[in-house]
Amino acid sequence: MREIEKIDELWYFLDLSPSPKSIFYPYTNVSYLKPTFNNNFFYKVFVDFPINKQQWNTSYQLLLHQTLLFEYVFHITSLDDYEQAEEIIEQFQIEKYSLKPVYNGDNIDFFIENVFLTKEDILTIPMSIKDFFFKQCMNTDFGKLNILPTGDIYANLNHPALGNIYLHSIYEIVQKELDEGKSWMRIRNEAPCNTCLYQYLCPSPSDYEIAIGKPNLCRIE
Repeated sequence: MREIEKIDELWYFLDLSPSPKSIFYPYTNVSYLKPTFNNNFFYKVFVDFPINKQQWNTSYQLLLHQTLLFEYVFHITSLDDYEQAEEIIEQFQIEKYSLKPVYNGDNIDFFIENVFLTKEDILTIPMSIKDFFFKQCMNTDFGKLNILPTGDIYANLNHPALGNIYLHSIYEIVQKELDEGKSWMRIRNEAPCNTCLYQYLCPSPSDYEIAIGKPNLCRIE
């Protein structure tokens, strides 16, 4: 019961802010958010394979009968997952979705073939002068915070918690990340990226580099 009370406290707190707020749920455990919480909340529904059809149908109907916008995020670990996602998207006429490659420790070949960048890939990424200079100073995830149901706050879930929303102010959290954090200022300033011509044309370092244990995800020698 105490956990439920804390979740409600968290919803009320977040609803006071006009900033965009994404709520992450697996499709197997989607919760209905009260209509009173409508200030820039957005559902992101994770889908892992294989899919439980009964749970999928239940969550699909729940999402259709609530007022918040939502997006399906399909976790892709193989080409087979990709094909299954395409079938579901077509069958249910899903308009808002994204495909997110997931590293599971055994699919590095899939990542090398479909996620790692080539020189041609990098040169086709839209890039403004502002973006170029931005990535020399900070990560493109700058300013984003992850708040767990416990209230623990992270700039990146792979790094230590910055504090707890029930115990610390947002100012304290932001200041700690700026002073001590490892996430917002994480840029491509380590080998081999720091000697690469395309250093700041590439996307900022992401969770993939952490998961794979490799500082660069490219096929450039």
